[in-house]
Amino acid sequence: MSYTNMENVITVLSEDLVDKIAAGEVVERPASVVKELVENSIDAGAKNIIVEIKNGGVKLIRVADDGIGMDEENSVRAFQRHATSKIKVLDDLFQISTLGFRGEALPSIASVSFLDMLTRTRGDLSGTHIRIEGGIILDKKPMGVPIGTSVAVRELFYNVPARRKFLKTILTETRHIIDLITKFAIAYPEICFKLDSEERELFVFPSTAIIENRISEVFGRDKQEKMIKIKSESGESTVKGFLGKPEIAPSNRAELYLFVNRRAIVSRVLYHAVQSGYGELLPKGRYPWAIAFIQIDPGLVDVNVHPTKNEVRFADERGIHDLVHTKVKESLTSVLTIPEFEIKSAFMPMTSRKKESSLSESEYSLEENRSEELLLGQEMEAGEKVGEKSTQERVLTKAFAQASPGLEESRKLMENNEITAPKVFDSGRTNYWQLADTYILSQVKGNLMVLDQHAAHERILYEEALRNLTQKPASSQQILFPAVSDLTPGEFYILEQHKELIQKLGFEIKHFGGRTVLVTAVPALTKNRSGELFLKEILIQLETEEKVEKDKVKALAKSFACHAAIKAGERLNQEEMENLVHQIFTTEEPYSCPHGRPTIIKLTMDELNRKFGRS
Repeated sequence: MSYTNMENVITVLSEDLVDKIAAGEVVERPASVVKELVENSIDAGAKNIIVEIKNGGVKLIRVADDGIGMDEENSVRAFQRHATSKIKVLDDLFQISTLGFRGEALPSIASVSFLDMLTRTRGDLSGTHIRIEGGIILDKKPMGVPIGTSVAVRELFYNVPARRKFLKTILTETRHIIDLITKFAIAYPEICFKLDSEERELFVFPSTAIIENRISEVFGRDKQEKMIKIKSESGESTVKGFLGKPEIAPSNRAELYLFVNRRAIVSRVLYHAVQSGYGELLPKGRYPWAIAFIQIDPGLVDVNVHPTKNEVRFADERGIHDLVHTKVKESLTSVLTIPEFEIKSAFMPMTSRKKESSLSESEYSLEENRSEELLLGQEMEAGEKVGEKSTQERVLTKAFAQASPGLEESRKLMENNEITAPKVFDSGRTNYWQLADTYILSQVKGNLMVLDQHAAHERILYEEALRNLTQKPASSQQILFPAVSDLTPGEFYILEQHKELIQKLGFEIKHFGGRTVLVTAVPALTKNRSGELFLKEILIQLETEEKVEKDKVKALAKSFACHAAIKAGERLNQEEMENLVHQIFTTEEPYSCPHGRPTIIKLTMDELNRKFGRS
C-alpha cells in the first residue's frame, strides 16, 4: 500500500501551528517568559531590570530595562523566527558567550499572548511601539520612550487554553518567578533587579561590585556569615563561590545554585561533585547549601542541548566533576567548618541562662571552652599534629562530644548493630527498646511491634496542627532571645501568603521592614527549637508540600509536622517512648504518617519462628 493512499497524508504544517509547537518547547510556564526576556535584557547590557507580574504572570508579565534598545527595523525583525544578533556563522554556535542565541523566544512568546514592546536606542530621538496579537503584528508606530526596552506580555496562553490547564496555582507560579530572578541576581550582582507582584514590590536588589553584598541581600547576613569561600586558582577552568557550613545544611536539595559561565543550570554531574566534596560533614538527611560559579572555555561546554538552555553538556565531564569535587573538599578542610554555638547575651548570669534558655547544658559547656578551641584552631591551621590524631580530629571530637554527650555511645551501638535497652522506670509497665535511636521495639500480644519514631510523631503533630488550624489556635511558648531573621524573597513571599495560618500554629512574628522578621514565640508543641531556623524550615517545606497538596491547611500542617517531629537518630528515654506509643494510638490514622509512610510494622511469632527454622 502506498503511503499517499492512506488517510494520514504528510503535509507541511502552517506557520501558525509551527509557532505554537515551538512555543510549547520554549514557553512552559510564565517563569519561562520572564527568563527569556530577562536574558535578553542582560545581553543588551542593562544595568537596571524591572519585572512586574500579575496573577503569577498569566495576566501580565512586563520586563523593562535600560539596555541598548533597538531601532525600528531591528525591533520588527526580532519577532521573525530564528532572527538573532548573538550568532552569525556555524562556528559561533560552539563559542556561545551570551545567554540567548537561538532567536526563538520573542516569536514564541508573541504567538501565545498579547504583546506590546517599547524600545529605543541611545542614538534615536524617538522609540518604537509594536503591538502583536497571537504572533501577528497589528500595529507599529514611533513613540517617545526611555532608552532601553520594555516588553509587556498579557493573557499568556489565551489561544491555547489546554496549556493554561497545566499551570499551577498563582502562589506556585509566582514562586517559580521569584526563584528565577533570585538566580539572575546571584549571577549578576552588578545589575539592579526589582520584582513587583500585583502592584506591590516583592524585592529589589541594588547593584553592587561585591558578590558578598549580593549574597547577604538575597539570603540574609546571618547565612552569608556562615559560608566558606571556595578556594580557587586561575587556569583554563575555574571554580568560585560559597559553601554553607554543615550547620546550615538544608533538609532538601533545592539550595544548590550552579552556574556555568554565569548561566544558571541543572547538572547531576556537578551536583554529585559538590555533595561528594562535603563527604561525611553533612548530617544524615541534610544536603549541600552552596553557590558554585564554574568558568570554562565556551568551546568546551555545549549549551545548545535544550530550547530552555537549562541543561549543558561538557566535553570532559569527568574532568569538570573532579575539579569541582576537589575545590569543594579543599575548601571545607578548615577549622571554619566547626559548628558555632552562640550565647545571645553576655550580661545574663550563667546559672540564669541555663534555666531560661532553650540551649542545652552541653552547648553552654562548649561555649565555656571556646578559648581553648580557638587555640586548637590556630594549631590546626598551622598543620600541627598531636599523637596519632590531628588537632582537627581532637577539636571535632571534643566539639561534637560536648554538643551531644550520647553521640559516641550511640555510634558504637549502631556500628555493632546493637539496640539500646533503657531501664524499666516503673515495674508493671510495658518495656520499650530503641534500635539505632530510630525505631521503638515492644512486645504486643506475643508479637514484635516496631514503630518508626519520626513517622509516628509526625502523624501525632499533623493531626494536632490540623485541629489548631481549623478549630482552636495553638498556644505559644515565648523565646527567651527573639530571633531576627532575614528571609529570602521566596521565603518571605510564602510567609506573606500563609501568615494568618502560621500564626494559628503558635508562631508570633513581627515585621521589621523589608524581608526582615522577628520571631518572638514558637508553637508550644515544639521543644528546644530555634524560632528562626524552625520557621525557615517550614517555609521551605511548604513550597514542596503545595506541589502535591492543594489544601493550604493540610500542606501547612504537613510542613509543620515534618520539621517539629522527633528525628531519626534522636535518643529517647523509657517514658518518652511510652508516651509516643500511647499517643499514636489515639490518632485517627495511626498506621501511616501524613506522607503515606508506615508508622508501625508487626512481626508475628509465626514469622519469627520461620526465620529461626522452628516451623
